[in-house]
Amino acid sequence: MMEKELSLFGKEASNLIGALGEIIAWDVLRKMGIRTYKIGAWNFFPEGYPHFRDRKITFLTRKQTEFVENKVRNNMIEFDFVGVKLKHGLPYVIEVENINDFMNGKTRGKSLSTKKVEDVYLIEVKTGRGANIRHYSKNPIRAFSPENLEKAKAIGFKVALVVVELLENWKCRISYREL
Repeated sequence: MMEKELSLFGKEASNLIGALGEIIAWDVLRKMGIRTYKIGAWNFFPEGYPHFRDRKITFLTRKQTEFVENKVRNNMIEFDFVGVKLKHGLPYVIEVENINDFMNGKTRGKSLSTKKVEDVYLIEVKTGRGANIRHYSKNPIRAFSPENLEKAKAIGFKVALVVVELLENWKCRISYREL
């Protein structure tokens, strides 16, 4: 039998801490109505976890898709997720000639698209403890290179930062900010 103690803080566990923060952020963003897809490769995520490379993501423009794919191809990934917030419309329209036709079941219906893209995001997640991580909450611009931030905004992305501060007793503080 092998037993080993692992510290979840410090250099040895930085990838694990980052993955934990991203899973927490993914759940929080989902509850905010933002569907997110992981950018880059992580072995920590379970099978079926939404990933940019595994989906045909139709909500991105050609320029946005090229921007993300170029960053992945050149291993210059500064963002953790690409996301979309959808707004919902009426799912079905009923056409009737008059009210009597409607009452007698004589209707023609057609299905409409129920979801329209509201906003498209590039999202970075920072995870850690104490003053090191609170630095990003106070200065979110520091999480990004100015060139990538400008380019992402110029092609229609909203850029967001999620900071997951790990606290004592399995608690965390999460902040979300759009830049």
